[in-house]
Amino acid sequence: MGSMKNKTRFVDWANIEGDVLRCIADMTNAAWDLIRMTAVCRSWQASLANKRIKFPICLMLTEGYYSKEHCFYSTSEAIFDVLYLPEIQGRRCWGSPFGLLVTYALDFETRLFNPFSRTKIPLPSLNTIAEEEDCSLGELFMYSLRKLILCTSPEESDCIVLANTSDGWFFAKPSDEAWTLIGLSDHNDLDDAIYFKGNFYGCLHTGEIVLCEATHPKVVEFAPPPPDLRYFYPGIIIKYLFGLGGNLCIACRHVDTYYGAVGFVIFKLDMDTKSWEKIYSLGDRTLFLGNCSTFAIAAADYPGCKPNCIYFSDDSPLLGPTTRLDVGIYDCQNLKLEKQSERNSDFRVRMKPFPKSKDGRNLLLSSLSHLWIIPFPYHH
Repeated sequence: MGSMKNKTRFVDWANIEGDVLRCIADMTNAAWDLIRMTAVCRSWQASLANKRIKFPICLMLTEGYYSKEHCFYSTSEAIFDVLYLPEIQGRRCWGSPFGLLVTYALDFETRLFNPFSRTKIPLPSLNTIAEEEDCSLGELFMYSLRKLILCTSPEESDCIVLANTSDGWFFAKPSDEAWTLIGLSDHNDLDDAIYFKGNFYGCLHTGEIVLCEATHPKVVEFAPPPPDLRYFYPGIIIKYLFGLGGNLCIACRHVDTYYGAVGFVIFKLDMDTKSWEKIYSLGDRTLFLGNCSTFAIAAADYPGCKPNCIYFSDDSPLLGPTTRLDVGIYDCQNLKLEKQSERNSDFRVRMKPFPKSKDGRNLLLSSLSHLWIIPFPYHH
């Protein structure tokens, strides 16, 4: 008996059957667990070679345009990671669900940039569409370009970026030499735009939807604004376009000039009758909007991500540490707003959905710009 007690049983983990290993891997959505599994040995790495790792959705923070360090807050891990990224120092950035930032610099150079792999994908220079304006270069940098929207993944052949500028509405692909004009003056007041089922759709400040067929760039009126929007939701309303269940939808963000976002309302468009239907649920989806491409994902694919909720961040690139912070989560089912507490304000919110630590709160409150990004491409 004594000799039996002294015997140690060793498990040959390297030779575990591939089917069993993949079954275990399928039971976890935690990115870091899968990374650790592939690091055990070469056989495990080979068995999981085709296993797509779903990295957590991140909120990117930076203390200023000229900061070289950027902080990424993981919504699932509830942790901060700081990355040294001199490549985007002094550049305006917009997030996307494709693992890439769309960036723009004072020299009008635009590019796609992966902050995790540091891959750069050049885009046509905006000086091909810039017109002479009576303002400084800094003012042109801050005000002329309103938003760059990455509509499709660079993995696809029709990777498209939309540029919403004070001069008009343009699009380009990474292989293009210049931006293609979609519309000028009378259709330049866009809140948001989307590439949906092969065509471009834009939402004007008025809530009206305009259409541009990708093959013949010309803007036409497509649908009226959602009914009675101004009557039921007075004040500033920012509108975002997104796809949900094959439908074109609009999320309307009701903004108070002092408190920021105070509520959201969502409408679904009937593409045939051009009529709107108010919807009260995102189902199992989660919507991300703000200083990024507007996108909806399946919450179950990202642990810690709340379904039927809207995660929002500031839209304005001009927000600084002394101004109002507008970042949080809106629960569509309970009509409940969870916001980060604001700096230099006595306004108290019900909950703080983001980091409870003092360092985390200070970082969030002192950051200049907040945007949403999924580190690597997701697939429907």
